Amino acid sequence: MSKTANQENFPVASLLLAPNVRKQVMEFYQLARSWDDIADSPTLSPEEKHAQLPNQWDNPFLNDLLVAFHQDASQNRYEDWQDLLDYCQYSANPVGRFLLNVHGESGSENLSDSLCSVLQILNHLQDCQKDFQEMNRIYLPLEFLPEGESYENLLSQPSCALPLRNVLNTCLDHVDEMLKPVFNLPSQIKNKRLRYQCKVTLLCAVALAGRLRRQDPLARRVELGTFDKFLIAYKGFYPL
Repeated sequence: MSKTANQENFPVASLLLAPNVRKQVMEFYQLARSWDDIADSPTLSPEEKHAQLPNQWDNPFLNDLLVAFHQDASQNRYEDWQDLLDYCQYSANPVGRFLLNVHGESGSENLSDSLCSVLQILNHLQDCQKDFQEMNRIYLPLEFLPEGESYENLLSQPSCALPLRNVLNTCLDHVDEMLKPVFNLPSQIKNKRLRYQCKVTLLCAVALAGRLRRQDPLARRVELGTFDKFLIAYKGFYPL
């Protein structure tokens, strides 16, 4: 069953966004989600997925997302960290650029890209076992895998073995480095509503990254609870 906006880890279109903007964001999200469901379908072949996905769209941000959905239809392993970032350039970064665009913001695209890539990678870490078991898709970079080990074996275990824990920590080290400059992003956003959503999203990313370091995503799904989100929503009203 397809996710809804309320089931996502991070705010999609909070109620604080202006109604006309929120409508555009939800339309964008719903169309992207419908394509994502095709790319992730366990019953369709790669050829069927490519056939059902459009090849282009008049919205440039959605057109970029289509590149990622077509990639998901046929690629299921990633060689190195840069390979994963290249994927995020199409699978995640257009969402942030779209939000900036509909709010008339400019000049913050690079920091927005970093935040969106982080959100995508954190989601991959959360779902590393599920993605493998349900779609035979592994987003963990092969370059981080110790010699003699395989992700197929490590992700088939009921809990994280040390080699997999080390891979996750290496990914989170990169995430932490990517997040450092992103703390400057909210101050660059003029729209108060979008600035608040940006703060909350950033704080969610930091909290989830910390939780993924402390908890085992194979033993149980690592996610933020209702209280965590409430506390972050409150913190969003204060300077970072």
